[in-house]
Amino acid sequence: MINWARVHYNDEVKFTRVFARASSILATMAFVLLPGSVHASTDTPPLTVAGRETFDLFDVPQGTDKGTAVLNKLQLSGTLHGDDLGLDGWSFHAQIFRFDGQSLSKHLGDIQTADNIEAVPATRLFEAYLSRLWKSGDHSVGVRLGLIDLNNQFDSIDTASIMLNSSHGVGPDLSRSGRSGPSIYPVTALGTTVTWVSSPAWTIRLGIFDGVAGNPDHPHAFVAERLKPNDGLFVIGQIDRQVSKNAVLEAGLWGYSAAQQGPTNRRAHDRGAYVSYEAPLALLPKLDFWLRAGFADRQAQTVSGYLGGGLVQEGTFSGRTKDRIGFAIAHAIVSLPAQKAFQLSGAETTFELTYQAVFSRSFVVQPDIAYVHHPAGFSNAQNSLGVGLRFVFVTAHPVRMEATDPGDPTIPPDGSLSTAD
Repeated sequence: MINWARVHYNDEVKFTRVFARASSILATMAFVLLPGSVHASTDTPPLTVAGRETFDLFDVPQGTDKGTAVLNKLQLSGTLHGDDLGLDGWSFHAQIFRFDGQSLSKHLGDIQTADNIEAVPATRLFEAYLSRLWKSGDHSVGVRLGLIDLNNQFDSIDTASIMLNSSHGVGPDLSRSGRSGPSIYPVTALGTTVTWVSSPAWTIRLGIFDGVAGNPDHPHAFVAERLKPNDGLFVIGQIDRQVSKNAVLEAGLWGYSAAQQGPTNRRAHDRGAYVSYEAPLALLPKLDFWLRAGFADRQAQTVSGYLGGGLVQEGTFSGRTKDRIGFAIAHAIVSLPAQKAFQLSGAETTFELTYQAVFSRSFVVQPDIAYVHHPAGFSNAQNSLGVGLRFVFVTAHPVRMEATDPGDPTIPPDGSLSTAD
């Protein structure tokens, strides 16, 4: 009789060895890319900690399910830096979040997730990774290994971070990929990344992750990870070009090694590409814009293409120099197989207007309006409207933290790009 438990165990051991080998290859690349003996020097204290509280209140007067939605996310994070402990360049980062509340997308009927903190109610270890940074002049290499939010390094547009719609944080062609999405909020996967700053103008990024983020069988688990052999791997690569001081061009490719069932139950390997550009717009002072486009395999998922962009201006009104106002459009193209299978419209388009009022470094209030044209979450759904208010409070020690910055100040940078000539 075949011992299937042992067979399954052996498969997992083989998969773990392959994953570990891939990780070691990436780590070896770091030593090769930078010649000589280099190390990171920093004045950062041994331990930095931060907390962020985000509270959203939305009313949906028009949509598939009229009503209100209250959402709340608490994040706690910390980083232990090894420089003062004799471990130059080493650090360990961890982040835990707690989400409570209802689904705004249930009311709006959208597939792009109009509120970027929406998740299944849970307390979760979101990130926990070991990192190593080597620096030599304008060059640096950073390696991370563990539970990683890839959106901190890949498909991230600084100008768009003010918007609440998830599509402006990571494109829906990527966020809706795979069997449970890639390693992004609200659930991450075990993985490893390498970031190589080859010059002040060029950065190359590569990441390898478990092909299924979290554990779909246990969505409320504190540590959501399963590492099954048939999950395969998710691989992503990106090149950044710092065109000028505030202008950045990014291009990325991604794909899954394991096939999945698409909208018509046909198995396909989900893969895609994206490109984005952000820069100042000379029409008005302190006015920035961004554009992003991406595509994915239409046989593998519902969203086969995306086009989005927007404008953000700081200090629009007299006496409110730190406030920002933003307007954005997110256009998700529904794949033809999904249109036929679920009787959906050809595309979902969300228009968003938001205003971020800065009352102090630690506290901001942000009114927001979202209008969804042809919501693709349900068949024949009517256009929907959401009106909301976000409150954000942050605290950090000893690093000073801006409530307007959605990033985690405790995360050690892999190397910053400077002004290109």
